[in-house]
Amino acid sequence: MACADISQSTVAERNVGMIDFDRIYDRHQFGSVKWANQWDEFSPRIEGEDLLSLWTADMDFRAPETVIARLREAADHGIYGYTRRDPRHYEIVQSWFARRHDWSPALESLLPAPAIMPSVAAMLRTFTKPGDGVIVQSPIYSPYFEVIQGNGRKLLVNRLRLQNNRYELDLENFEKLAAGARAFLFCNPHNPAGKAWTRQELTALNDVCERYGILVISDDIHCDIRLSDRPHIVFSSLSEDAAEKSFICTAPTKTFNLAGVPSATVSVANKERREALLATMQASFMVNANFFGRLALEVAYSTGAPWLDQLTRYIGGNVDLVLKFAEDRLPGITPMRPDASFLVWLDARGLDRKVGGVQRFFVDRAGVNLYDGRVYGPGGEGYIRLNVGCPRPLLRRGLERMSMALESL
Repeated sequence: MACADISQSTVAERNVGMIDFDRIYDRHQFGSVKWANQWDEFSPRIEGEDLLSLWTADMDFRAPETVIARLREAADHGIYGYTRRDPRHYEIVQSWFARRHDWSPALESLLPAPAIMPSVAAMLRTFTKPGDGVIVQSPIYSPYFEVIQGNGRKLLVNRLRLQNNRYELDLENFEKLAAGARAFLFCNPHNPAGKAWTRQELTALNDVCERYGILVISDDIHCDIRLSDRPHIVFSSLSEDAAEKSFICTAPTKTFNLAGVPSATVSVANKERREALLATMQASFMVNANFFGRLALEVAYSTGAPWLDQLTRYIGGNVDLVLKFAEDRLPGITPMRPDASFLVWLDARGLDRKVGGVQRFFVDRAGVNLYDGRVYGPGGEGYIRLNVGCPRPLLRRGLERMSMALESL
């Protein structure tokens, strides 16, 4: 399929039948981090026979067939040399966000990126100095701590408030931290809780950042899987001043399960900052297109909407299963219903104290590996993160195991 033929495949994708998300695939043979139960080659493995992996944030579903077909065609070609993005690459990105999220970033604002976290590191190196404060809102995606501290910046933790099993902003503390900060690394929607921030909340954060001259780095990677009626509101869409101070980081990798063929985009409205960031990325050799990654992005955003709509309904069903199952058969565990993503944040604080570590308890007693909430920083203690981006029979098997383990207490 030539790049000019992407629109033709859109018609075919609209006519796709029901996708079998219940089918279970063996992922061990291709080095799956999730199913090897380790983050990378330097991390200790979680050992266990027949261990169910419901932890790290990729899904156990095949990508859209149009993406698979295009990558197969490229693989069969057999020549994997230097590549460039399609001339319409940024129009494809712009069109996706305009259709799905009512946000149409200017084409000139868009920069290529290999992935989101390397881009965040480049932003910190470009616009902050060693020792500068960077705010995060915990509990939060753990690589945020690493990218800030690993680049010699000062980590400032604005802990979210828990109200009626939902997270709310602590704006008073945020403003105190803002007085000593240069940047705010923001997760929109929130990982691990899947919260979609309201316009009122975003505006309140923007007002504080405007008063103190704080740059906003917004990670929007989980924005596409919408599980509630709350829309995704891009930070830079709030106002002209919000756009001037923000860096919006996007990627199709969570949406279409493409983490192994990454490609991302950063929107920077401010021309001077955009040029400065591009210079840093060029000096770090970050802008060359990945042969497979850029193809996956272009085809997924061009043809993947019907697949995503089916996936979203399926993920919603998995979330409903977890909430009902927890209520009936998982005493001591309270799920937080997400607005977005395929992740469910489970409150198990009482159980955690009782068993001396709830994540290890479920590994040892249930053969189920979940993400330990402690890695998400202050406020994550006693929580576990469950990945429901998997076939429902597998998810049900994991929940049954967890129930049996709790019955044995």
